[in-house]
Amino acid sequence: MSAFEQLHKQEFKAGEFIFFQGDVERHFYIIESGTVKICTMDRSGKEVEISTINEGESFGEFAMLDNAPRSASAKCATDVVVVRVSEDGFQELLNDLPVWANCMLKAFVGRLKKMMDDQKDQQA
Repeated sequence: MSAFEQLHKQEFKAGEFIFFQGDVERHFYIIESGTVKICTMDRSGKEVEISTINEGESFGEFAMLDNAPRSASAKCATDVVVVRVSEDGFQELLNDLPVWANCMLKAFVGRLKKMMDDQKDQQA
């Protein structure tokens, strides 16, 4: 089965959650259209936005890479169409599309830097 056979399109409405913090899943998503907010809950139960993911970007890869439960929730800011990629599909994409893999890793680094900068700003 090719990586492209392991892709599944899904649609969500604004306000719906794609996954929740703590979920154990072995796939990630690429946004075909729409915007998704990645968020956690603070100690008081208030939603804290970590980042916004837009069309053409991916999210949910961290849980696959570290084999751990989801570290945050994904909530649709708008109506969203995503492509869900299985763990096997992810591995095949990494092997078959090295340019994509390189772009994805750069996006990870950018997201991590932004999260660190945001935390520094909140502490100041």
